[in-house]
Amino acid sequence: MASRRYLKGVSIMDFKQWEGATTLPVSITVTKELVDAYYETTGFLNNHSHHVPPALPMIFYQYLNVPWIHEQSFIHKDQKFHYEHPISIGDTLQCTVFLKSVKKRRQFLVLDQELIGKNEHQNIVFSAKSTLLKEAE
Repeated sequence: MASRRYLKGVSIMDFKQWEGATTLPVSITVTKELVDAYYETTGFLNNHSHHVPPALPMIFYQYLNVPWIHEQSFIHKDQKFHYEHPISIGDTLQCTVFLKSVKKRRQFLVLDQELIGKNEHQNIVFSAKSTLLKEAE
């Protein structure tokens, strides 16, 4: 129970220890079921094509162990996607999350992180930059 109290009252120092950290890579295969789950979760109409929606990588977070956001609630301020290659059903990607920076602005902690997906040749397929906000003490 003490850990719950600790997690509720966070300071910038709780997150600064993770600045510059990268998660362990996780292999994620893009399946039709994963794409269908994305459409169901977001409420967007699935046109049943083989096109992968551009924001699909956000669903990859459920497979990654990201210690600085574990059991935390954040406001997702913004996200930007960049694709070197399109993602297709059947692709297997090695995904990691990199915590670029931790700052305090006014009463908020601001975390800038990047989800990166690489193909079997270790070439970057996509990057998804996110800014997360959390009320600070």
